[in-house]
Amino acid sequence: MIALVINLARAPERWASMARQAAERGLAIERLEAVDGHDPAALAASSAAPDSGLRPGEIACFESHRAAWRRIADGDAPFGLVLEDDVFLGPTLPEVLAGLPAAAEVLDIVKLNAHPRGMLVHTLPLARVAGRALVRPAQGTSDSSAYVISQSFAGRALAIHVGYTQPLDLALFDTATCPAIAQLDPAITIQQRYADFRFLDEVAPKTSIQPDRAGTARPRVHPLAAARREAARVWRRRVIPAAQPLLNLGRAPEDRQDFRRIAFDG
Repeated sequence: MIALVINLARAPERWASMARQAAERGLAIERLEAVDGHDPAALAASSAAPDSGLRPGEIACFESHRAAWRRIADGDAPFGLVLEDDVFLGPTLPEVLAGLPAAAEVLDIVKLNAHPRGMLVHTLPLARVAGRALVRPAQGTSDSSAYVISQSFAGRALAIHVGYTQPLDLALFDTATCPAIAQLDPAITIQQRYADFRFLDEVAPKTSIQPDRAGTARPRVHPLAAARREAARVWRRRVIPAAQPLLNLGRAPEDRQDFRRIAFDG
């Protein structure tokens, strides 16, 4: 399985952190240079819709992942691991990766990262790998810091996400365009911002791909579009979790859903 780490040229300390972790775990990784949100030419050549309303950093993030998909689609391995450069790799990650191809044979994406905010998933696991469950999201999810993507879907994703209008996290894990998604539970990776321990250099930039958001105004979005986004957020984070116990009363065991926080267990 090819393993790619997306890393900015101006963030060498992030690559050093990832290389050190990978060496300690016996994991071979490749550095993939990230698209820089400060590069106007790269942003102008992006596949984003002209009126997407996305920040430069969000476009750069999406284009960086598109470069990873292209590398995986053009390679020989049936699956590829995509990592952002601010994640902690659990010591048993190689064991999980070794078991994934068989367990995830019919899946397009397997998310490896912790999800402390919670997500709605189907209660019965699809499979188990290295003592962990693969659960199927029951709604669109987010966080693209660590995932395994199949070679076949990497190629399809490049075509699906031409003219994108959403941040990568929302677009890639939309079950309407990628229904064959699984979440590893418990997670084997975690981003620094969610971890209760430090593993990155204190002087490292706050984010690896995107420039600081301070002073970077988001392009104006139509009020109706903004209202729809907020309504969707409230529905996803408040209404759906509250309704699940009642909705499960009328469901067969294989159709029951659960809102859970995906914890990191290294």
